Amino acid sequence: MVDRPVSLSERLRPKDLQDLALGEKTIARLQTMLDVKEPVNMLFYGPPGTGKTSTAKMFVEARGQLGCLELDGSLQTGVSEVRTLVDRFASCYPLDPGMKLCFIDEADYLSQNAQASLRGIIERYDATCRFIFAVNDLSKMHEAIRSRTVCIDFAVAVVSPNVRERVQKRMEDRLTKLGVQFDAKRLDLIFSVYFPDLRRVVKQLEFEFGSLGTSVPNGT
Repeated sequence: MVDRPVSLSERLRPKDLQDLALGEKTIARLQTMLDVKEPVNMLFYGPPGTGKTSTAKMFVEARGQLGCLELDGSLQTGVSEVRTLVDRFASCYPLDPGMKLCFIDEADYLSQNAQASLRGIIERYDATCRFIFAVNDLSKMHEAIRSRTVCIDFAVAVVSPNVRERVQKRMEDRLTKLGVQFDAKRLDLIFSVYFPDLRRVVKQLEFEFGSLGTSVPNGT
């Protein structure tokens, strides 16, 4: 195998639900759905960097690529994309057993017509396909979409100090496991400034303590 460079920030991206800045009850419910590979329709909302996309990717990985469709709502914004891509995917017979999953990132960029089309698709194929939306601005999502999904707030950590304590401790453990030398007081300050923006936390840790050229075997 040929080695490939892997940055510290990539190594520190959330890979487990406990790495997320969410409450324990929410994590427990998400974990149950992840274990059985059958999520409900969900809408993840909150500021950038709080783990919305990483959480959705965990469900995508658990389901497997054959049963998933991923779209970038900031690029594929129109009703034509919804009708040709999403409706076709949701309506076709699954290639393998289990509930299909459609993940639309940056869904708050979807046009109002695209969102209107989605509400019918969600209802029509509920028995075979589930949807996860990730948005920064919940107010841009049509009420009809919100009413058809479980809306999960990824900014909850702002008012939950115990969440920060858990995530910070897990970050410390991961840095130690990776053999990264870090200053605990400086890490605490970084968390106090940037948390719950985990992306900013990780980028700052990489800048101060990491090596951009770290290599690991390909595929790990």
